[in-house]
Amino acid sequence: MKQHVLLLCLAIAFLLSSQAYSQDSVANWFPVHLGDKWIYEHETRDAGVNGNLPPLEIHRWQTEETVTGSSKIPQGTLVEIQVRIIQGSLPTGWRSYPHRAYLIRDNCLYLPEYGEIALDSSGHQLSADFIEGLNHWASPDFCFSFVLHKKWGAPDGLPDWNVTRPGDAKDWEVVGLRPHDPLSPDKKQTFHISSISAYPGSGMTVDIWFEKGIGVIREDEIHHGTIGEEKTRLVRFQPASRKPTA
Repeated sequence: MKQHVLLLCLAIAFLLSSQAYSQDSVANWFPVHLGDKWIYEHETRDAGVNGNLPPLEIHRWQTEETVTGSSKIPQGTLVEIQVRIIQGSLPTGWRSYPHRAYLIRDNCLYLPEYGEIALDSSGHQLSADFIEGLNHWASPDFCFSFVLHKKWGAPDGLPDWNVTRPGDAKDWEVVGLRPHDPLSPDKKQTFHISSISAYPGSGMTVDIWFEKGIGVIREDEIHHGTIGEEKTRLVRFQPASRKPTA
């Protein structure tokens, strides 16, 4: 009996330490401290199908994203993010979401699209659809640590677009490294991550450049064939422990 109790205690201790290790591992790569702040510049370019091009529409704006809290949930840890538009305006028809949340689960980080995570007045809770997706098609945006050619994605593996995978299922690969990247705020190494699950024939490519300890410094979503682009650039990252500089 004592041996069974000891084994149970060891199992619980291992589980708790594994969860703590996972969160520490993510925090070593992606800032999740209260007060961490990113300023991003966004640009979209849109036009019609080739041969029937209306005037090109270009929108530019800046957002400020700040970590405002975190909470434990059965699926992992939710990190609250406050988003403010500090310059420019969104494209026509786009909606602004002032509150978002990231999910830390195992050694991975989920950065859901706006609206995928629901936060209610009683606390923090994942939407039922997103919880279902975690078991079938929702893929993490980042799984740490990064090495060249590392791949990760949805639970059911690489997509079979003729069967059941929804269009938002993603699979990723670290396709390159850039030492002393000039886009990096401190000219450090960045990892080039590319989606390897774009719908065949759609012409959509998604590429992300990531710096350890800062996060995303650049993201390009480009639709080749029609003019449709969304580009994001990091203007400034301000760690919680650092005061703003002029």
